[in-house]
Amino acid sequence: MDKVEIIARASQLHGKQEMDRLKQKIIADIAVAGNLSLEEIQAPSGEGVAAILVLTGGVEREVLKVASQMPSPIILIAHPGQNSLPASLEILARIRQDGGNGEILFGTADVIAAGLERELRINSAWEALRFSRVGMIGEPSDWLVASDVDRAFLKGQLGVDLVNVSIDELVEETAAHKPSRSAISQFTKNAASVKEPNKAELSGSVAIYEGLRSIVDKYRLSACTVRCFDLVERLHNTGCYALSRLNDEQIVAGCEGDMQAMFSMYLGSLLSGGATFMANIASINTDERKLVIAHCTCPLSLSTSFIIRSHFESSIGVGIAAQIPPGPCTLFRLGGDRLNRLFVREGTITGSLAREDLCRTQVTLSIDGSLDPLLSSPLGNHHVLIPGHHRDAIERFFDRFLNQ
Repeated sequence: MDKVEIIARASQLHGKQEMDRLKQKIIADIAVAGNLSLEEIQAPSGEGVAAILVLTGGVEREVLKVASQMPSPIILIAHPGQNSLPASLEILARIRQDGGNGEILFGTADVIAAGLERELRINSAWEALRFSRVGMIGEPSDWLVASDVDRAFLKGQLGVDLVNVSIDELVEETAAHKPSRSAISQFTKNAASVKEPNKAELSGSVAIYEGLRSIVDKYRLSACTVRCFDLVERLHNTGCYALSRLNDEQIVAGCEGDMQAMFSMYLGSLLSGGATFMANIASINTDERKLVIAHCTCPLSLSTSFIIRSHFESSIGVGIAAQIPPGPCTLFRLGGDRLNRLFVREGTITGSLAREDLCRTQVTLSIDGSLDPLLSSPLGNHHVLIPGHHRDAIERFFDRFLNQ
């Protein structure tokens, strides 16, 4: 269970036993509602997530002293009695006047727990992202003219180590692996069918996975992006299965050397706790707010079924035509060479297509909100699909750590 520090404050005008009972009930109800570990402390430790429980009115100045020891945003928890909410409103107003930021969590235990859970996800994502190691395997593809990231920014602002690995090393690692029958079967046994690829191509796609996994382990990478079209030319196969499986193994892996898309996938995975789907924007209907997105790789954990096909552009090697089930979703992308631009929308996955003029996994989306920015001020081609609604967490993370 995740831990949240709780600093409670109550006016001395109220009975101590009464306030202790109230405090214990509020904390217990929130803990149960969110399966959270709430630890009451007298002063914040400065680590992780902390919140101030405003039990009564009359504690405004005392709470401000506590808040001065905490990083922004300041989280205040209020309840419907004892002038808790009026005091919290006054406190947050002063915090904002002084240039700080914060939020009042008020309502049912479920609502407050959800707010704390979101803060835990954001904090955990930041702790995982900074000081991590990410790999650029080969250079960005030649057609990616707006998708690079400033290396000095990565190191200086995020503390991220960018490890450059030559595509030659991946080719050599791939050649050193001869997949077993069981390794190939692990990929093929759950497929609805295998359409174009032959046995040699299936074996080759698994060898690319094993070679790429060796590089990930060797350099201790949390995420990577691969100049994958070089594999088509040099190995007559693709990295589509390798990237699919790495994402399912919680190693974020993106295509074409697209750094901005890879960091979008990385953030989406950290905030959602699951795999994400990197795709081309294939079609836009701004009037009906509908999209078609497509790519030749997809984490199989996101699918209900899949067909093993050839790679769309080259018609060789292995591609994955996955069916992603209908349901709520988030589509987003970080942009700019300092990742300081954002496009994010929520919506619904409505179905899948099987067109022969698009990459193999094809997903139709209905989007809540305008799609005009995709045509008037796009951040690039590749966008990231996450099952579930995550816009609030993405925007909060972006505003807190990237929108500088």
